[in-house]
Order: sequence, then structure tokens, then C-alpha cells
Amino acid sequence: MLLIKIFTSALLAVSFVAAVPKVKVLDEKDFTLYGKLGHYEGLIKKLDEALPNVSVNKVIKDVNHINMDYTRKQRPGWNKAFSWSKRKDGSYNDQGTTKWYPQGITSSSDAYGKGTYGKNDIILASWYDHTTKKASNPKNKGVRISFIDNNKSQPAYRNVLLVVPYETKGGSISYHPVRIHAGGIMWYGDKLYVVDTDNGIRIFDLGHIYKVGNGKKIGHIGKGKYSAANYKYIIPQWGHYLAKSKTAKGFNFSFISLDRTTTPDSFIVGQYDKTGAKNRIARFNLDSKTRLPKSTGNTAVATKFYKIGLKSMQGAVSVKQANGDLKYFFTVSKGDKPSAYGTLYTWIPGKGLRPHPKALSRGPEDLMYRKQTNSIYTLGEHPGDRPVYGINANKYN
Repeated sequence: MLLIKIFTSALLAVSFVAAVPKVKVLDEKDFTLYGKLGHYEGLIKKLDEALPNVSVNKVIKDVNHINMDYTRKQRPGWNKAFSWSKRKDGSYNDQGTTKWYPQGITSSSDAYGKGTYGKNDIILASWYDHTTKKASNPKNKGVRISFIDNNKSQPAYRNVLLVVPYETKGGSISYHPVRIHAGGIMWYGDKLYVVDTDNGIRIFDLGHIYKVGNGKKIGHIGKGKYSAANYKYIIPQWGHYLAKSKTAKGFNFSFISLDRTTTPDSFIVGQYDKTGAKNRIARFNLDSKTRLPKSTGNTAVATKFYKIGLKSMQGAVSVKQANGDLKYFFTVSKGDKPSAYGTLYTWIPGKGLRPHPKALSRGPEDLMYRKQTNSIYTLGEHPGDRPVYGINANKYN
């Protein structure tokens, strides 16, 4: 009987290991992006003339929502998690709203190597409008970014709307919402990278944040007045990198993360696929002076390209280890049931993927790394269960 039990356990162990896919190295030259850099610069200059320009630090001083403590049971190894605002009178509830879903995460540790923007410790999170299924729906408000003041033990935040500037037929400068999923974001210098699922990467200019008036409409509303669905601040798109090669055009841009541990700095962009069949990641080197991908002309070529093969992979980030190995972390969602905790996978090229079941919250999304605390951060998307938390990068091998 004991022998049978041992044999059965061994079979189960083998079947579990066999279920973990093997990473496949792909030809990085097949993955290219084409940059339309500064595509909206002329329109941004017109916005400068029409609206007051405020700094990132000004937005942080103007936070208006409290990041409440995460009250659900935390998984082992998390740092102190926080969530979003939920007012007792029911007038505001980012914790439970179904109108907006959080997706991407980045921080001032990405923006600058010292870890702060000026003197401020800041976390940014992206949300997409979940009320309408079609991006073409005029009621879709697009994407907002939460600017989180992480300087104190009780973080606080303000939501800011992303916009695309344009000129009306009458010659007035205006803007419209960015109707995309915004599954991942990356802050590098004064540039905010936001993935656009079907097209590539949009780049927004954090050196030009505008204060607008109150009002439900988005854009120019006449007589020199502007509003943004009752959001106080807007951030304009500056340019973008579009999929160029056939391989890149067949890729869904689902998440993105910065890696400051490589030389030069680099970033990873990855694809979500619920079956794992098309689940891939690509790496690009960055120019620390221009804050843009290293390119020949306007074409950026990937330096690494892998098929990971994990079902429902939601985020990826990499960290160079003391021995020189580059260690990858992947978030994988397991559904929306209360017990469906996410799985964290780790991987070092040349070795196998290693699963760490139930290490994450339900619905884990994008990833970032904070060198100052040696922590990887993610966030949960499900209404009523939306933690923002970090895990020590050395906890899981």
C-alpha cells in the first residue's frame, strides 16, 4: 500500500512538472517597431498656449483620495498591501467600481534610478473604462492614471485622464480620450509608456500635464474652456511605436516593464494569451538620454524574443542577480473565484520555469521592480479585491 501511494505521488509530481511549458528562444530580428516620435509635439505646443501646465509634483500635492489598507487576508511574503478609496457614504468607491479596472503599474523607481521624482516616492497605476465593450463608443472615457503619493504610511492618490490632442475643423486645439486596454505602463524620465494591445506602444509626456475645468465632456467645450469628464488634469500623447514587422503585427501588446539592472537599461513587452500558444515576450534596449528605444533611424529591433507558453500570463519583469543571471518573474491569473489566487513563475534563461502557486492575489496584472527595496510589485483587478503590493525579489527562486 505504501509503495502504491509513493508511486501515485510520483506520477502526480511528474504530471505537474510536465504541465509547465518549456521556454522557446525565437529570432529577435523578427520583432521590430517603428517610431513616430514627437508626432503630437506641434499640438502639445498649442495646448501649452491654451491651458496651465502643472508638474508631476504639483499633482502629488493635490491628491484627493486615500489608499485604504487592504483588509483581506494577504498571501505569505507580501509587504503591507494597500487598496483604493471607498467612502463610507457610498459617494466614491474605486475598490469596488465596475466602471474602471486597474491594469498597469510603474513608479518613480522606474522614472529615475534614485527611486524618487524630485523628493517624492510615487506609484502610477493605469485603469481602463470597463463600462463599454467597444472603444468606438463615445461614452468610453478611455484610460486614467492614478498618481499615488507613497511618501507616507497612508498613501493617497489622484486620478488623471490620458488624452490624444487634435485640432478641430474650426482650428481650435482639443483632445479626445485614449480608448485602449492599457494593460501595462512604464515610466522612464518624463515619458510614460502605455501598451496599446493591437498597435504597439503609446508614449505620453509627463512634462506637459494640464489643468482643465469641470465638466462631463472631454475636450474643448467652447470660448477657451476645456474639461475632461470631471477629471482635473490631463496628460497628452507625445508619440508612439507601432508594430512594424509581420511578427510584431501579430503580437498583442498586453504588458510592459522597465529593467534598470541591465546595461543599457531595457524594457520587456509581453503578450497575454489564455491558451499560452501565442504567449511571448520581447526585450528592447533603451537610450538613457533620449528615454527612447535604441533605434536605427526610427526602427527599433528586439534584442531578445521568447515564447514563454504560460496560460493567462498578465505581467513580466526581470532583475539581474548578483551572479549575473537575469531572472524573470511572470504573473499568471487563475480566474475570478475567491480562492483563485494567482501563480508567480520565475525563470532564468537556460533553466526551466518554476511555479509558485498562490503567491499572488486574484487577478494579478502588470509588474514592476523597485531596486530600493528589492521588491517586485503588482496589483489586482477584481472589484472588491484590488490590492497593490510588493514581494521581496529574493523570496522565490
